[in-house]
Parts: sequence; structure tokens; C-alpha cells
Amino acid sequence: MTTFDRLQAQLGRIPPKRRLWAAGIAGITYFLSGMAIKIAMPLLWKSSIIIGSLLSLAAFVILGTGVSAYLEPNTKNRLATLRKVTFTVSYLMLAALAGWILTVDRTAGVMLLTLVAMANYFFTGDGRYTDPIRLTQLRTRITQRVAFRIIAIVAGTMALNLVLPMVRSESSQQNANFSFTMGTYLAAGAACLKVHSRARKICTQINSQARTLILALDNLTSATTAEVNSRKDTARHEWQKLDQLLENRIETGLPLHGTVVLPISNRQRLHGMVNMAIVDTPQGQQFVAQARAELQLLAQACASRIDTTL
Repeated sequence: MTTFDRLQAQLGRIPPKRRLWAAGIAGITYFLSGMAIKIAMPLLWKSSIIIGSLLSLAAFVILGTGVSAYLEPNTKNRLATLRKVTFTVSYLMLAALAGWILTVDRTAGVMLLTLVAMANYFFTGDGRYTDPIRLTQLRTRITQRVAFRIIAIVAGTMALNLVLPMVRSESSQQNANFSFTMGTYLAAGAACLKVHSRARKICTQINSQARTLILALDNLTSATTAEVNSRKDTARHEWQKLDQLLENRIETGLPLHGTVVLPISNRQRLHGMVNMAIVDTPQGQQFVAQARAELQLLAQACASRIDTTL
């Protein structure tokens, strides 16, 4: 056992809510001390603040690591919601700040626009997002990821086109700069439309496949003894197709980047419900009703983005 593991074992004796509050206070202290360092003051005071800032950061990491595992489900859900809201507001404020700074200082604005474009990659991650969500939040999840990807594309394109005149400022290169700028904006527009149409296509397919699986489960409840095995195989096949759709990334088809439509924990839960419904039917219909309700929520969450012309 490492020193950090032993320390975590000792901290496990602290009540989770107190530990969470302590981690929050440590984080706020770190933020405030970082702001205070910029204020003019004697060197001794500044050195003390830097040491305090580092200690508060260490306390935040130690106290915050793994604390959510000990929280009650309701507290954990509220914390997850707060984290999502904070992330959304922070990203939108960063994008707005970049636009405002751009009117004051072009260089600083370009740097912030680049940060907005890069931050989207770290926020979406590599697709292995495991925290469960409510199916009623899926529509918001898809809308948010599509909007953030479009913001990132626009920010990156603007940053590139604002840097270009700084690097190629000769008058003889202005025509080439203009052509390049127009080309990148057209490409960015096409990329934005591609992200939007991809989300519509995925939602259309999920809605259709969820309803097909519901129909397969309904047919299973009325199957005769001779039809049970074949209809169970049909239901399993329809679930496999739905599961593949839910593993897709919302914003991009790249396998190492993007946000999965439904986190793995949600897919495992839904898989268990569908599997229990298939096994239990046609003798009982309790699990079928539960699986049917979840699948209907899934279909409804994607219904607003249906586009059958794709």
C-alpha cells in the first residue's frame, strides 16, 4: 500500500459531507490565493501566499479524490448536476470572454479562442464517460455536445484566420490571405453542418431502433410455445443493433475522441432490463413493462431530432 493509499484510508474515517465541504473550502482557498499573488505586496507575504496556495491545492486533491464514492445517491446526483452546470456555464463564459477580449486585444483574443477550441477536446474526452445520466437528460446532452463542438469549430477557425494576417502581412499576400480565409470559413461551415446532421441521423436511427425493439418485446409477450425461441432471438438481435447505435459518438466518428450517446453504465443497465424481459417472457410481463418504459423514454429523447430524409 502506497503512502497516498494509507492517507486515503485514514481520511475515510471523516464523514463524506464534511470531507466534501473541506475539499470545497480548500479549492476556494487555492483560487483566492492565486488571485492574491498578483497583488503588489512584500516578497515575504507573497512567498507565504504561494506556500499556502500549494498546501490548499494538495488538500483539495487529497480530500476530493474518491469522496463521491462515499456519498448518498441523492447527494451524488446533486453533485454531478452541479458539476455539469458548472462545466456548461464555464465553457460558455470562456467563449463569451474570448469574443469580448478580441475587441480589446487581438493577440489575447486569439489565445482565448484557441483555448476555447482546445478545451472542447478535453471536455468531451475519449468517449469512456461512465457517469450515468437520466434518459430525460439525453436530449439536453446531445444538444449541448453539438453546440459546444460548433463553438469550438468557429473559435478555431477565427483564431487561425486572425493569426494569418499577423504572419503574412505583406500587401502582395493579401489576395492569398483572403482566398485562404474564405476557404477555411466555408470548410468550417460544412463541418458545423456535418456535426448537426450527424446528430440528427443518430437520433433518427435510435428512435427507429428503440421502437423496433419495443415491438419485438410486445410480440414476444403473445408468442406461442413454438414461436418463443425465434422471437427471443429476434429481440436479442434488435437489442444488439440498438446497443451499437448507443455506442456512437455524438459529435464525430473518430474512435478516440467524442462523447458517447449513452454512457456505458446506462447501456449496461438497459441491457440488463432488456435481457431480463427476454428471459422472463412470455411467462411474466413485469420486466417487459420496465424495459418498455425505458425504451420509450429513449425514443422520446431522440424524437425532436428525427429527420427521415437523411
